[in-house]
Amino acid sequence: MPQFLFVTTHTLMGKVFLIILTFVIGAQALFSFQLFATGNPIGMSIAAVQLGAFLTGFIVMFRNFRRLQTTDYRKPFYAFGLMIAAGVPALAYFLFGLLFLITGSEFVQQIGWGISGAVLIAILYGIFQGRWRWKTHTIQLDFAHLPEDLNGLRIVQISDIHVGSFFNQTHKVQKAIDQINALKPDYVLFTGDLVNNITSEMHGWEPLFRQIEATKGKFSILGNHDYGDYVPWEADIQKQENLKAIIEMHRSIGFTPLLNEQVQISEEGNGAYFIGVENWGKAPFRQSGNLGKAMDSIPENAFKLLLSHDPSHFDEQVIGTGIDLTLSGHTHGMQFGIERFGIKFSPVQFRYKKWAGLYKVGQQYLYVNRGFGYIGFPGRVGIYPEITLIELNRN
Repeated sequence: MPQFLFVTTHTLMGKVFLIILTFVIGAQALFSFQLFATGNPIGMSIAAVQLGAFLTGFIVMFRNFRRLQTTDYRKPFYAFGLMIAAGVPALAYFLFGLLFLITGSEFVQQIGWGISGAVLIAILYGIFQGRWRWKTHTIQLDFAHLPEDLNGLRIVQISDIHVGSFFNQTHKVQKAIDQINALKPDYVLFTGDLVNNITSEMHGWEPLFRQIEATKGKFSILGNHDYGDYVPWEADIQKQENLKAIIEMHRSIGFTPLLNEQVQISEEGNGAYFIGVENWGKAPFRQSGNLGKAMDSIPENAFKLLLSHDPSHFDEQVIGTGIDLTLSGHTHGMQFGIERFGIKFSPVQFRYKKWAGLYKVGQQYLYVNRGFGYIGFPGRVGIYPEITLIELNRN
């Protein structure tokens, strides 16, 4: 989801990114200055290494993200990781650094150094372990009008695979596929972003993802990254061909793409339907989803489950439609946050009110998956990759 890597400074998100970047640079300057000012050889050495890592990561990342049409993202992603590992601890220190300037209290400064070090350890864990730590989230939902033959239905949702970010580490991803299959789902539903940008990222991965098993079927939709909107194309026909290839790739790995269309999964009672829309997101994201077309001719009292990549679609168009459950992804939980000790926080919530987990408005539910993969920052800190098991029951 970190779209600031792909938008220009002429967009609102780009301008916000520039403001954040200015703040990061300011925090970095304060952090380095106060480390050098200690006069301690260890502190000065840490300052030199940290500043060098930040600048190296910053320069390499921006130079390489200009060459976006590629299947090898290692250099820019690891550069981004280096910049985050160096820069975010400086952000964590910023407030304490200001207080130290005001009060001169070395105790305040030591607290700042300690928190900064803890943040660095968390980031390093997220890079080396967190991005491979798939967590199964289980939810149970009851519906009075769920057809009797679907009582106890087991659905696995995955989202935001971003296969180009895995750097050929098939043995790591294999354990996640095994984790999915161990849940013995009736259906597997994939809510978009198979690749970062281009279809060829999937080449060689097909045998692995074909292993995903579901007793009744596998269905999918497209995410914003699947359209090739974030890379340059010599001609529009190439972009169109890439999109066709992405859709065919879904079929190749055993998923049936739902492109503003529906599939009936039960004829009992008023019936039950899976509905899939193309990507619909608030600007600057594309709005190719056509909910009206996708729902055409579905009985009003039927059970309806919608696949829509971007959770902002729920508030903008889905509320009031009678859709019972919407499954989304897209946010990744920003790959950074905390979900412990009763705390649920990620900076992404300033952009998306509904960013991870289950939400209810009236009688309608939205579930936002935290993402199977990652993009940009090659790690997950506190927000781990997710496999969702949804159990539907008739009450």
